[in-house]
Amino acid sequence: MVARINTVRSTAKPLAYNEEKVAQGKAQCIHTGNFLQSKERLTYDDKLRRFQRLNELNGRSQVKMFHATLNFSPKEMLSDKELAAIVDRYMQGLKMDNQPYLVYRHNDANHPHIHIVSSLIRLDGSRVNTHRMGVDLSQPTCKAIEAEFQLIPSRQRRQNQHLPIPESTQKLDPNSSEPVSEAVNRVVATVMKHYHFTNLPEYNAILRAYNVTAETGAPGSKTHRYNGLYYVALDDQGNRVSPPIMASQLPCRPTQSRLDKKYTESWIQREKQLVSVKSRIDWTLDQGHPTLPSLVSHLQRDGIEIVRPPANGRNPHDQIFVNHQTRIAVTGKHLGPDYTTAAFDAAIVPRRRPAKQGHQQKATPHSDARFSANVPQVLSATLHTHPAGPDRFGQDQHLAYRHKR
Repeated sequence: MVARINTVRSTAKPLAYNEEKVAQGKAQCIHTGNFLQSKERLTYDDKLRRFQRLNELNGRSQVKMFHATLNFSPKEMLSDKELAAIVDRYMQGLKMDNQPYLVYRHNDANHPHIHIVSSLIRLDGSRVNTHRMGVDLSQPTCKAIEAEFQLIPSRQRRQNQHLPIPESTQKLDPNSSEPVSEAVNRVVATVMKHYHFTNLPEYNAILRAYNVTAETGAPGSKTHRYNGLYYVALDDQGNRVSPPIMASQLPCRPTQSRLDKKYTESWIQREKQLVSVKSRIDWTLDQGHPTLPSLVSHLQRDGIEIVRPPANGRNPHDQIFVNHQTRIAVTGKHLGPDYTTAAFDAAIVPRRRPAKQGHQQKATPHSDARFSANVPQVLSATLHTHPAGPDRFGQDQHLAYRHKR
């Protein structure tokens, strides 16, 4: 069992997130704790008012809501009754068993998992202490639950899933002594073997993370007319550092015809992973990050990078999500209207402070002169972000390798 805990400022947001999943048929409320009415009789307003009344007892704390997930191995077939018992034991371990809490079973991922929504404010107005909650309470409780309910240990699951790819850990370094053609072939062979993508923009979004790009040539050129393909090595800003290398000259032969076959083969494998990608993105969005850099850095922690199209307007496409854990690339538009570039920017803009008169807004990420406008760019690089550190609650909160291969 793997637990992940977040604290949320908004009283309504974690509840609304789960209730919306219920309305979409992707979740069910399977259990309640310390509510006077049964779960069948509770309305949305009943649930919200219960949390609101508790939270009003503490006017000092800004963060008052608790939103956690408990994740289990795909091999574990757990009933609602068993999951309810596990949650009761987990909340007891967190010393929150007297708090009102709701338990939702979600069906939107390839592994069994539940969401827990509760308030951090007690009846006497004091706040539940979350300092070192993960290390001191959550982690030992999870281990105890695994033993008591005979669950597959989380450490064992991580060892059996997602073996590392040594080749993909090294991106092309322009200053390396490695010959450029060999470096490009190493990167391309790794991506072709281990990743799933269904078109050239998605392919290039993956390659960009390793300082390589594939091009079909300008319209009217010989390469373009004959459906050819060549590769170029890049530096960290996307500037060319090598002459074009024809696909037929590389030992792994990543030609356009082979890519076309890869696109077709990738559809089935990639579609299996889309739900897990959406689940990770939804979880991050649900935390209400106030800025785009904050959102991007937290997605990085889950192994997801956002790649935006070239700023010069050539080869236009929507933003692409590259999941380096499940090794897929997917365009935001394909995931749905809530995952497009416009939707992401719109979700962030309302939270920005209005610009002061006489001062211009900060430039967009692609306006940085150091980054080439001719190739797609990894958003985390243009925004100068770094992966968010471990959750404040402890090491057991990391959800890497939680999805079925």
